[in-house]
Amino acid sequence: MSQLLKISEAASIAMHALILLAEKQGELQSNSRIAEAFNISANHSSKVLQRLIKCGFAGAVRGPGGGYFLAVDPAEVSLLDVYIAVDGEPDVSACLFGRGKHCSLDVCLFSELISDTEALLQKHLGSVTLADYMDRDIGLPATGKSNDNDTDQQRFPGIQPGRKSRR
Repeated sequence: MSQLLKISEAASIAMHALILLAEKQGELQSNSRIAEAFNISANHSSKVLQRLIKCGFAGAVRGPGGGYFLAVDPAEVSLLDVYIAVDGEPDVSACLFGRGKHCSLDVCLFSELISDTEALLQKHLGSVTLADYMDRDIGLPATGKSNDNDTDQQRFPGIQPGRKSRR
């Protein structure tokens, strides 16, 4: 069954990676460690991490023993900030066909539902920061190596927004 709500894989990787870096502050995390933690392609993870460096959310140390680190205060970065950095401003066209494409109906069947859902999602992502996920048991391995008891991909539990976005 397909999902009704979709966030791009790149935005999802960015959010997950930054939460991992926030939780592991003070420890450099290799690209392979990040990719392994979320069962994703190391190539895709590397591309997303480069974008996060360019946006100023992450930094990197090159060479043996190097890796990635969080370059911002986790309480100042909302998930909406991360989404926008990776995917740009959300499209609020409220049409399943997208901007510039029109169906033959005079009244869109889904425009109100889509608009309301988009607004709710933006409000939630804008009110949740990286810090809101810190110190929560989200299933990350305690060390740089995963063990056989860890699942390949963890879902973040629902949280209560605690801080406002810097947007």
